[in-house]
Amino acid sequence: MNFNYIMKTTIHSCILALFSAMLCSCVSGGMSVTSADFGRLSTGEDTKLFTLVNSSGASMTLCDYGARIVSINVPDRNGSLGDVVVGYGDISSFETGKERFMGCVIGRYGNRIRNSSFELDGVKYGLVPNEMRDGVPVQCHGGPEGFDRFVWDSAMLEEPGRVGVRFTRLSPDGEQGYPGNLECSVTYWWNEDNVCRIEYEAVTDKPTVVNLSNHTVFNLKGPGDRYVMNHLMTVDSDTYVLADRQLCPDRLMPVEGSPFDFREPHRVDYRIDRYSDEQLRIADGMSGCWIIRDWDGTLRKVVDLYAPETGRGVETWSTEPAFLTFTGRTFDGSETGKYGPMEKFCGMLLETFHVADSPNQPRFPSTVLRPGEKYSSVTEWHFYVR
Repeated sequence: MNFNYIMKTTIHSCILALFSAMLCSCVSGGMSVTSADFGRLSTGEDTKLFTLVNSSGASMTLCDYGARIVSINVPDRNGSLGDVVVGYGDISSFETGKERFMGCVIGRYGNRIRNSSFELDGVKYGLVPNEMRDGVPVQCHGGPEGFDRFVWDSAMLEEPGRVGVRFTRLSPDGEQGYPGNLECSVTYWWNEDNVCRIEYEAVTDKPTVVNLSNHTVFNLKGPGDRYVMNHLMTVDSDTYVLADRQLCPDRLMPVEGSPFDFREPHRVDYRIDRYSDEQLRIADGMSGCWIIRDWDGTLRKVVDLYAPETGRGVETWSTEPAFLTFTGRTFDGSETGKYGPMEKFCGMLLETFHVADSPNQPRFPSTVLRPGEKYSSVTEWHFYVR
């Protein structure tokens, strides 16, 4: 065999490999963002997994299918890194698992719209329902083909002190019943201080409604833990939302004297046995929405969640007017996640957005977006140790 040919071929292959690696990674100081194949969907579409790492080794992984968070690895009080995200770890499960919203961007409207319809400028728009509650059709998280069901375009980003990925897609006029071509972007940043920053932006060519959020399920004790309800939570709110049978807002209630009073730190389950509470009965457990005190649209801390066992905590900062948690009360162990069965109360949401059914309830801040305006929303998760 020709030795020179072998050498030339080897050198050429090395150059191609180096060039490919450069295309699939960005480095900023001690930080990096890289991409890799994540598997193929049943539609034939290929997906990517992005890994964002800071100089301490703490990391976040993202997937372009649903523009979702797959994992976040942060240290405990002993310095051991652990994944605090509950959910699936492979593309097949994200596509076919019954817990379809794990880690994804939810939209075009996060949470529920009663009667799967709303009126805007005198025109009634019928949405595609994906729930039926007490005989009433409801659209939840954008419908059966919401934002979680699409592969988003992606671009890796790097700036001094942080790295990120920007996901973009065009939601066409009429998608799931919504008017207007909606150009959306969701940008995730990861920095040296273990802060995940999510920036949502959108513009439209027709009046429409928009309410984007992220549906990541957390357990700060780390991989394999099966109980999140002994986390300590603080919520900057004096008011919670009492839901109706469609899990849409009925009344606004003071937290004083209720199981939803987290103005001081409490275990999430500290009053869960009080099933005389109407909201606990409707939700069949701890699942609630709070109105943020003195909301003015600026970025501010709204929630603190802490796991005494590991010392891991996370502050949720947001520009949004409401906070919602779901504590895995419907999980039953039948779905297998990254670290085993996803059992009841194995994780909880830290979800920020506008209140459910706001397009039909003018008492809440508007979710209407018009041509010439820009939808903009920011949520940050500040991970800490003590």
